[in-house]
Amino acid sequence: PEDAPDQPNATTGGVSGAKRGHGGGRFECRHTPWQHQARRYYVWLLPFSALQLALMWGPIAVLVRQMCQRWSARTWARVLGVVPVPLLVSCWLLALGGVVMTYVYHFLRLRSSAAAPDFSWHSGPPLTHVVIVCSYKEPAEVLARTFASIAGQRAIRRPPIAVFAAEERDPTWRASFLEIEKVCQGRLQDLFPTEHVLGVGEVAGKSSNENWAAREVFRRLVVDQGADPFEVMVTIVDADSILSPTYLAHVEASFWQQPDGRRLVFSGPLNVYRNFTEAGLLVQCLELARCHQDTFHGLFQVPHPFSNYSLTLGLASEIGFWTPDVMPEDIHTANKAIVNSFGSRVTVTVPSIICNDLVSGLGDRYLQAKRHQYGSVTELAWTVALFWDTDLRFQAWWAAFSAEASRVGSFVGTVGALGCLVLEGSLGAFLAWHRSLLPDRARLILCLLASYVAWEWLWFWIAELALWHTLLRQFPIQRPPLWRWPFLILLMPPMHVVNRLLFLVVPTAHALFHAVAFGELAYVCAPKGGGKKTSCAL
Repeated sequence: PEDAPDQPNATTGGVSGAKRGHGGGRFECRHTPWQHQARRYYVWLLPFSALQLALMWGPIAVLVRQMCQRWSARTWARVLGVVPVPLLVSCWLLALGGVVMTYVYHFLRLRSSAAAPDFSWHSGPPLTHVVIVCSYKEPAEVLARTFASIAGQRAIRRPPIAVFAAEERDPTWRASFLEIEKVCQGRLQDLFPTEHVLGVGEVAGKSSNENWAAREVFRRLVVDQGADPFEVMVTIVDADSILSPTYLAHVEASFWQQPDGRRLVFSGPLNVYRNFTEAGLLVQCLELARCHQDTFHGLFQVPHPFSNYSLTLGLASEIGFWTPDVMPEDIHTANKAIVNSFGSRVTVTVPSIICNDLVSGLGDRYLQAKRHQYGSVTELAWTVALFWDTDLRFQAWWAAFSAEASRVGSFVGTVGALGCLVLEGSLGAFLAWHRSLLPDRARLILCLLASYVAWEWLWFWIAELALWHTLLRQFPIQRPPLWRWPFLILLMPPMHVVNRLLFLVVPTAHALFHAVAFGELAYVCAPKGGGKKTSCAL
């Protein structure tokens, strides 16, 4: 039947979507599986995680047992003496220099992001920018702030088009849209709402809402007006976003700087500091570490987009727009783009920042972490479905699987984090118990490792404080008092260990249990900036 969830229709796209005029049939390729097709693989993740832990712990446990039972102090000295001291010091110096190089690279990348980029060398037609804001019972003042930042974009040749993606189940959206119209009057190329009605097989949440909104944009601009979908840049932002005044200009500059940016995803640094002072120390340390990791990522790392990102309308159409039954719509869209490009890297970092709200309450932040990790559970199961239920070439599948597995916060990475926590604790206990057996060379190695960690931590705070006093001054951020910073700096290491357990390992186990035992998780709109929590599955 045409409206079955696993068939292309007016919501999913494909041929029937093109016939009904609410899709992009002639630009679309074969679709990847929906999330419901991966549900039967959820149970596979239990033995998978057990196998991963066994492979991590097994060889090390055997080695440690042999070391404890058979190695003497002389054996330790002989084994460690194979590595010469000059080599150890050289590796240590290279590691310290690598930390400095990483932060220098990001300094050069971010230093001018508050200013308008120069892409005057591009003489072709400008991009048409469309910003989609998904909302469900969001406060009118929060939405007005977000749309005001969209209307305030500068250094682009034509004003953006703003789309208010509302839900039919939300009785407040019309009143909110009237407030938005007042704020944006005469400052946008166009402003219109879309009203999403939950369809067959869809799951209530951001993905199904933006899927409907993006298809409406395609119908208006491509089908009705004949625009080239690869010259329309769609930017997805959360309802509590404050865009830097030059954000869209930097997106366009990044697009033109690529040899071919039409099938790439553009993403700026994660930042949730706007209501920073509303949170306690534990959540503040969590969000500092999370945002810092995304902003100052490794030189050879390609981060996945978080919540706010951009892609051309043509690429969105080729990958079937947004899958309406997934929870991690940002991660899932990037993974589909990787599949669409036969395993190529698709994320391009944008230096400009979008500032969002954090979830301040511990209970609410745990629910948000559970939602994030539930998305990691389902996304790994989706890669299994991609392998078994499609005839995708192995090389393309492996690239998509590797990208997902190596992503920060992925299911594979979280199981690895649990293994590392146990190994770190075991190593610390072993060294404390057998410290008398440690030769001088082992003590030297431990001192070098400790100094490297301290060096990383020093540069963490240098970069973070520099960011707060430069680029973040363009946002109305609630800044903590000066006396708060020493507590954050001193308590960050133990808080980081607690946060890895409380907001990563435990929510992942909880989400895995929920997926295996109960099925889908209701999408929860977490309260931000004084808002109220609302379940999007009501």
